[in-house]
Amino acid sequence: MNSPVTLSVIVVNWNVRDLLGGCLRSLYAQMLMPRDSWEVIVVDNDSSDGSTEMVRHAFPAAVLLHNRENIGFGKANNQAFRICRGKYILLLNPDTVVLDHAVDRMVEMMETNLKLGALGCRMVNSNGSFQRWTGGSPPTLANVTCHFLLAYKVLPASILPQSLYLENDPEHDIEVGWVSGACMMLRREALRDEIFDERFFLYGEDFDLCDRLARTGWKVVYTPRTQIVHFDGRSLDRQSPEIQASKLRNLRDIFAARNGRIHLLIYDVVVTTGFLIRSVAFGMGAILRPGRGYSERAAKSRQFLAEAFRALVRR
Repeated sequence: MNSPVTLSVIVVNWNVRDLLGGCLRSLYAQMLMPRDSWEVIVVDNDSSDGSTEMVRHAFPAAVLLHNRENIGFGKANNQAFRICRGKYILLLNPDTVVLDHAVDRMVEMMETNLKLGALGCRMVNSNGSFQRWTGGSPPTLANVTCHFLLAYKVLPASILPQSLYLENDPEHDIEVGWVSGACMMLRREALRDEIFDERFFLYGEDFDLCDRLARTGWKVVYTPRTQIVHFDGRSLDRQSPEIQASKLRNLRDIFAARNGRIHLLIYDVVVTTGFLIRSVAFGMGAILRPGRGYSERAAKSRQFLAEAFRALVRR
């Protein structure tokens, strides 16, 4: 390996050329660290939209790895990890925009907290609203039930378990069970030979990684002191229905690995019921208030309902 640097930024791309360009422009514009102290590695998973040509032309300083097939998010990050030189590694989605020198601030936090293994920042939508799937607690029967049966929407937080996703917008740094792989800074010392378990093609790998870090004594922290814009779902929408369904399937696999058969049965019933409620509610919304996005949400809920029901009956 060549001489080490302070930070390696890994960006895994698949057919979002314009978003990738915006992400890299914001990264280079916002970084305050000396240019020779950090590196960018872009891993392209066989895009057909000219992404690799754009990177070569517009960002020649970036290291570009071009795969001839879509090998998935986890495996592509591991591929870059094997050649990166950073003391810290930032995993950054291509559908993000860096704001207010966020990456430098995250490095500063890693430098001052030596037990910090993973750090996630505040992610917002393009209109500035908070994205609650920035982080949260590991999946348990209690918080999965409250999430899928919408208890967090109707009951006071004081009587509910720690939520699967951040249900509010925290004002202070908090220790959490997981932070999103869309923007996750990692300490190389906390990792072993790879970042992610490659059994996860897309989604769920961040849950699994953060759980492994916590089990080996490292802290996983969410901070609202830095933020990025995350155009969530742009890449997922281009994926096949099978890969989209893996978001639900991988969460179930993580829960199953940590719980017994009875709990898993209850989990399957809860998730199936939750998506049945959503399918009916959004379907009615599409009829009563057309043109407001309910049709799309109803279709997505039916897709996940079918996946949840298959898991239930395959037992």
